[in-house]
Amino acid sequence: MNEKYNALFTPWKIRDVEIKNRIVMCPMGGTSLFGWFELTGCHFDKEAAKLFLERANNNVGLIIPGIAPLRDTFWGKWLWQNEKMFLDLKEFMDEIHKTGAKLFIQLTAGMGRSWAITELVAPLHKNKFTRALVKPIIDTSHELACPSPQPSRWAHDIECTQMTVEQIHEIIEAFAKTAKLCKEAGVDGVEVHAVHEGYLLDQFSIEFFNKRDDEYGGSFENRYRFAVEVVKAIKEACGENYPVSLRYSVESKMKGFCEGAMPGEDYVEVGRAMAESEKAAKYLQDAGYDMLNADNGTYDSWY
Repeated sequence: MNEKYNALFTPWKIRDVEIKNRIVMCPMGGTSLFGWFELTGCHFDKEAAKLFLERANNNVGLIIPGIAPLRDTFWGKWLWQNEKMFLDLKEFMDEIHKTGAKLFIQLTAGMGRSWAITELVAPLHKNKFTRALVKPIIDTSHELACPSPQPSRWAHDIECTQMTVEQIHEIIEAFAKTAKLCKEAGVDGVEVHAVHEGYLLDQFSIEFFNKRDDEYGGSFENRYRFAVEVVKAIKEACGENYPVSLRYSVESKMKGFCEGAMPGEDYVEVGRAMAESEKAAKYLQDAGYDMLNADNGTYDSWY
């Protein structure tokens, strides 16, 4: 092997967790360890587990599966209420650790206006009667709730409603409870999804999306308050040394709603620009995040 690759096979640490090499399987759509977009609700996905175990046996040092919503898309059950799934997760983590790999679970606060409301579900949401009728199965108003009223990314004729402070606190509590269950199941750390790509926590952090006039909107500190309170709640539940990563977009690359900047283009950033990003990165790390899993962009800047 060429010597320039030697560093890839050296260990590194996040808090007290040592990872044997620099090879990381990052979270991707369709790779959740918990089957969540299914009518049966969240459950431990044995097929996904096989995929990750195969990667672990092929010398991947750190595995981060795709998102695990804190609340079932269907039926609305909170993840921390699913005891059976965490028992299955514990057995799986025992197998992962035999390979020498580590694994973080990525927990999502939600998608807000970026929630992919489908052509089938959109008409049900638009009609107040059908929206109420299907609410026990799929609560579209909850899924679409965001920092302040604005159009859905995928259906511009649907206005997403403002999330209440009570809902915000529910999500923060769910992060803490779920992270604690992950820790008890042997999971090596959690990743918070996400001040990244225009998902819910990102919408709160970006002034263009967040027009609130309460403690979760306005100033820099208020816009990042949701993400900060999440990590503080996790650390309080799991201890300071339990690793917490944050999926983070350095720059939004946005010119407006559903309008992205092309590489090399001269434009005015309406999302998170580098000047704020440098401040935010330090602010979030000082709040307790141990790692930033970084990229660029939002749903609005996909080309």
